[in-house]
Amino acid sequence: MKKIGIYIHIPFCRQKCGYCDFYSTRWNDYDEKKFTEAVISEIKSYNDKLNGNCIADTIYFGGGTPSIVNPENLSRIMENLHQTIEIDDYPEISMEANPNTLTVEKLKAYREIGINRISVGIQSLNDKILKKIGRIHNSNEAIDSINMCKQTGFKNINADVMFNIPGQSIKDVESTLSKIIRTGIRHISFYSLKLENGTPMYDLEKNGKITMPDENLEREMYYEGRSLMEKNNIFQYEISNFAESGFECRHNLKYWNQEEYIGIGPSAHSFLNSIRYSNSQNLYLYCENSFKGIFERIIEEELDKDDLMIEYIMLQLRLTEGLNAEDFKKKFSTDFKETYKMQINYLVKNDLLEINDNFVRLTKKGMDISNYVIEEFM
Repeated sequence: MKKIGIYIHIPFCRQKCGYCDFYSTRWNDYDEKKFTEAVISEIKSYNDKLNGNCIADTIYFGGGTPSIVNPENLSRIMENLHQTIEIDDYPEISMEANPNTLTVEKLKAYREIGINRISVGIQSLNDKILKKIGRIHNSNEAIDSINMCKQTGFKNINADVMFNIPGQSIKDVESTLSKIIRTGIRHISFYSLKLENGTPMYDLEKNGKITMPDENLEREMYYEGRSLMEKNNIFQYEISNFAESGFECRHNLKYWNQEEYIGIGPSAHSFLNSIRYSNSQNLYLYCENSFKGIFERIIEEELDKDDLMIEYIMLQLRLTEGLNAEDFKKKFSTDFKETYKMQINYLVKNDLLEINDNFVRLTKKGMDISNYVIEEFM
């Protein structure tokens, strides 16, 4: 049985953050009910497409704000997943959450549904910074939400933390990470803010109303954050992700290991049978078509062997352990070290790559300019 992941995009928020370019719309109860029915319809559409030869061992509810949705509707979605797609006996089932949308009652309901991993969008524990980027929670609510997760039995908890925010200092970053680490959390996603065209903060920066930290300060924030986490046994396993051993996110590892997954919901992306495709990025069109049994899946790429090899290199080099040359040979019937001998030698000579037995990985210097390293292989 081929193991796959399932991603379900919940496109609802109470308020959109100033930096966010993910598809979302303002929540209301009526749209939530319609969305739930449409998602169930799309899940059922995969009954024949998967041909009964797949088993899902990771499920990820992302958004938007999945924790805004009534747990009863999440339960119905899970029930239909079990009826349509075979689910592994010990799956990782993750859900993203905003701190001030969580309650003890909700968290208990999530546990009953089968959700066993919570990813909390903390971003910062500086209230001025939270307000500046449009978050609707404060620092006390953020810490309380982690404690509630622990109180209700969740052991696998992630905190999203952001750096490179206008007005942020290294001290702010260290303070946020230190407080989160003291809660006993075992996974931290540590992201540098990148302003995307079309977001309010992008326009503010373009019009000179906010100033992003310079490149040197951004790198210092990253180095200090990484060092602080590693001193507390939360080790980097991917460029932006850190965990205690055994608490790495299995679902996200599917992306970096070029494993297959299906995306359910508006704007969700899938990778199946060497094809990358996505759903329509419009909730109302998605629901309308879904009720008619129409699923508008936009093919973005049909990857041949060369495409897959380059993409695999790009994804694997994001991981701290790097690319396993033996795995590469099994997957593509191609000798990685021989095929890319010239690039590897050049990058090793310039302290951007290192080789340890069968593993080829980025050095810490290489991680800083990972895009340049990937371009060398391309």
